[in-house]
Amino acid sequence: NWRQLSKKGRIFGLRTVNSPSILEGALCLKVEDNMLIMEAIELAPHHFSQNQKRYDFVAACLIAFSCRESFNIDGDYKGFLTFVSKTHLIRWYMDKYGAELVLGQRMFIEDEQGLVLIEKYLNRKSD
Repeated sequence: NWRQLSKKGRIFGLRTVNSPSILEGALCLKVEDNMLIMEAIELAPHHFSQNQKRYDFVAACLIAFSCRESFNIDGDYKGFLTFVSKTHLIRWYMDKYGAELVLGQRMFIEDEQGLVLIEKYLNRKSD
């Protein structure tokens, strides 16, 4: 429920210049104890299936954006992004984004890995 999430943190949506009325994905970020937390990340339904997918890297761009936002936080956790993963996605976050498992399903992406993701997904040159 994105209305409920908006009470916890800031909501960001990913749209393209060519189709600004179509939401490709969204996320909710909040700051707690000087740490940026990705409270939720969701892709538009048309990205669930490989056959219907419009764009690659939607989740990657949202995660890289979150990493970039984490550098705006002051304190010991500047540049770190933390989140709770669904159990079946833990390995995927580790393999694809270099996330590390902390406790239970709590994961984080450290600052150096965040910079790698920012460069790869946000600063990429068009092919």
